[in-house]
Amino acid sequence: MNNRITTFVISVLLLFVGSVVAFAGEDALFASSSVSIYKNSKGKTSIGELTVGSKVVPIKKVGDMIQIEVFGWRQQGLNSVIYAFEGKRIIVAELEPAGVKLIKVLKTVKDEDTQQIWQKVVLKDVWVKSKYFVNNVNEVWDKIAPLFHHRCSMCHALPRTTTFTANQWPATLRVMTKRAALNRQQTEEVTHFLQYHAKDTINLKR
Repeated sequence: MNNRITTFVISVLLLFVGSVVAFAGEDALFASSSVSIYKNSKGKTSIGELTVGSKVVPIKKVGDMIQIEVFGWRQQGLNSVIYAFEGKRIIVAELEPAGVKLIKVLKTVKDEDTQQIWQKVVLKDVWVKSKYFVNNVNEVWDKIAPLFHHRCSMCHALPRTTTFTANQWPATLRVMTKRAALNRQQTEEVTHFLQYHAKDTINLKR
């Protein structure tokens, strides 16, 4: 009887261990759409949202959930928003108060041109659903690019993504949104596509 119990316990433990996958430190994943962020692997209460194209570092996978870390920048005083680069307002994550508590500041710098204080940060110990992530960010952009090419050339010649800076594109696109017949989700997707391919970010490493 004891042997049967022992065998059962070992089987359960092996099943659990088999469902947990550790990732190598150099791995990276990218959000294929807007994605909810959760505090634990149960994935029930959202504490924020990642935007399309955002880069994350996977730590481990449990079932259909992945524990991740998110590196980025935030402007001092805007604690709930993480941006992709210092001084570039490409939103990576917007967080609820519970999510803000999980941010760790790595360093603080001052932009001499604007006198703004920026903090390099990491969001730790959070979880996302694995089905919304891909290994290659080009898979994300390849799906959005045709939307930009079609909708943004109906009234005029298609602008180059490098025509404007990452900070200029959102306001520029807002002016064109109605004419381009883009809904809210499409506007967000095209905005991020343009910001990551803008003249001051296209060659920046993430």
